Amino acid sequence: MALREYERRILAEIEQHLSEEEPQLASRFAEFGTRETTPDREAKPDGWKPWLVAGAIAVFVIGVLVVLLVATPSAPQPEQTTPGTVPESVVPENGAE
Repeated sequence: MALREYERRILAEIEQHLSEEEPQLASRFAEFGTRETTPDREAKPDGWKPWLVAGAIAVFVIGVLVVLLVATPSAPQPEQTTPGTVPESVVPENGAE
């Protein structure tokens, strides 16, 4: 998106005032993006990566859930009866009525 003439003029004024008040900062801004990366910058790690930490936490949580699902004994299933029959636990043993 192109800038309007008014916006360009305002930015030029800001740049001029910055150059007058803070020449070192203005020179750093002028060099911004034009310098090649130095070997020191290439060798430095980028620091901690939040996505890597989040991924590690997700893997840990999934692992814990899998262990809990595998290690937890299943609940006893109720006996299924067909209509018209009496469950075995209700039927008296032979001779004991």
